[in-house]
Amino acid sequence: MCGACGSGRVRAPWEDTLGPPDPGAARRRAAALTRWLAPRRWRVAAWSGGYTLTGPCGALPPAGSVDEVVARAGGSLPLVDGDTLADAIVRVSIAALLDRAPIVLAGPEPGPARRLLAHGDVPIDVVPVDAAQWNVTRRGASVPFGA
Repeated sequence: MCGACGSGRVRAPWEDTLGPPDPGAARRRAAALTRWLAPRRWRVAAWSGGYTLTGPCGALPPAGSVDEVVARAGGSLPLVDGDTLADAIVRVSIAALLDRAPIVLAGPEPGPARRLLAHGDVPIDVVPVDAAQWNVTRRGASVPFGA
């Protein structure tokens, strides 16, 4: 249990380790998840312990991370193409759920190159590049994921 917020989160999930600390990042990820889940009429909102979910028939159990929301949704809905970090995180999570192949997330990252894990065991290589947009590719693929 987290002593700061009282949630079940002990360590931040992989999506919280990207980019500089930003209090609005969780809201932007929730908005990206809501866009992705619009065909199912789900709404996602950020809260201190992760994300609250509302479906067409009312509230659903809260989720602790983007990976958990994507896993519950089944990863079968079409992708909303975007270039923001929030949209790229949703695309990475969907890609990791669907085929569990290594993924490269490249963009205007201020930190060093590093490896993170999505869904517990799918490697994501975060690569800083001089660009204004984020790009998600499968390792060894020449075409951006979702293109």
